[in-house]
Amino acid sequence: MEKKMKTSRDILRVFLCGAHSTGKTTLLTDLGKAVRIHGEPEVARKVIKDMGLTREHLDYKKNPKAFEDLQLKILDAQCETERRNAEAGRDYIADRGIDPVVYADVCLGEDAKQRLLGSHQAKECIERYKTSLVFVLTPHQECIKDDGFRMMGTLEELQRYTIAMTTILHENDIPFTLIRDLDRQKRVQIVREKILEMRPDLGAEGCDDN
Repeated sequence: MEKKMKTSRDILRVFLCGAHSTGKTTLLTDLGKAVRIHGEPEVARKVIKDMGLTREHLDYKKNPKAFEDLQLKILDAQCETERRNAEAGRDYIADRGIDPVVYADVCLGEDAKQRLLGSHQAKECIERYKTSLVFVLTPHQECIKDDGFRMMGTLEELQRYTIAMTTILHENDIPFTLIRDLDRQKRVQIVREKILEMRPDLGAEGCDDN
């Protein structure tokens, strides 16, 4: 009997969103041991590396136009990654999602946010996010560290990012789960349970499903 191919609606898409220094990459790594699903690393790092940018180039106060252009490039790369997984019929977890729009909002203001939201990339991604599992990780002081890559932020600044993120998700009717726990095991449990509610077949061997 011929195997039915997955449609884009059947694909399970999971997005780990939130400000930098909230533990998204760590959570993505931890989930690799808890669920059988493809992990997509953060596209922003690759875009910035490919462009040869330094921390100085990422200073939105000195280079607001360049910063906005960068967010659009990152959004385009994110969109392309999502298309590629859809074409492959592949379930996946992505480190970040609509985050470039949030960075534009927090760093540059409402006008920049609306310009990015008006792009065809944002419109395409938002439609996918409406039928995806979206998680927003909240910041904790313990996680804030200098990675030698991004501009540093205070806890208050990262909290403003979380507020902007949840506001944009609400405005675009994208359901999401807020993860306030700092404990790594609890974070994994929250995401894993949501995944297995939709796709029990993705549980990793050796993990307790009860």
